[in-house]
Amino acid sequence: MDNDNRSAHALALAETCFRHSVKRGGDGTEELLARVERARANLLRERSEAPALEAELRAEPHARQRELVVSDPRFQTWGICELLLDRGLSLQMADPVESGHLADLALAAADRLDRGRHAAPVVEDLKARGWACFGGARLMAGDLAGAESALRRSAACLALGTGDLLVEAHLLEFEAAVRERQGRLGEAASLFKQAAFRYSEIGDAQHLARVQLLRDEILERASGGRGSSRPLPGRVP
Repeated sequence: MDNDNRSAHALALAETCFRHSVKRGGDGTEELLARVERARANLLRERSEAPALEAELRAEPHARQRELVVSDPRFQTWGICELLLDRGLSLQMADPVESGHLADLALAAADRLDRGRHAAPVVEDLKARGWACFGGARLMAGDLAGAESALRRSAACLALGTGDLLVEAHLLEFEAAVRERQGRLGEAASLFKQAAFRYSEIGDAQHLARVQLLRDEILERASGGRGSSRPLPGRVP
């Protein structure tokens, strides 16, 4: 998902959550609009500040990086979480150890986000993405137990989230990747089918075509064909 789409998506989620928390009545609409505008301003500021902060953070040794994320509020922002996840996803195949480290940092930052500025269900969606990224890194490193554990954590966060179909679709892909690596090809194909249905619901033609292709490859292998055996990282938006 590109930056503009990601911004619009996060703002839409924030508005959805705020709608549930604003009382109906005379001042409800005005309060909602004010809160959404604050969310928009905060998101834009955090995302504009994130590249410099991320560069500062990653210049430190690994142990110091986590210490800073835990102790320094400058690194406890939505923008930092997003950027760390993006970096982690981009490294899943080339460097799964670093990818997992970056996902861990993103999760530590997400746990410390200001709930006054970021609605709790939206944060749970973000944490679900973080656990999927971490699990994808473990999967690429050959740690099936670690990937399965991360999958459970991701699902628990998703259950507390907004019900966003895009996040759910990507997590279904991650679960399919785990099941494929475990040799459970029928389950993997079924999970890809579920992910495809969600992409179809939201009109995401690009992801829909991709997961349909992956499902076809899984079914071919399950039926004894050669198909594709390439690893499937648990990428999330």
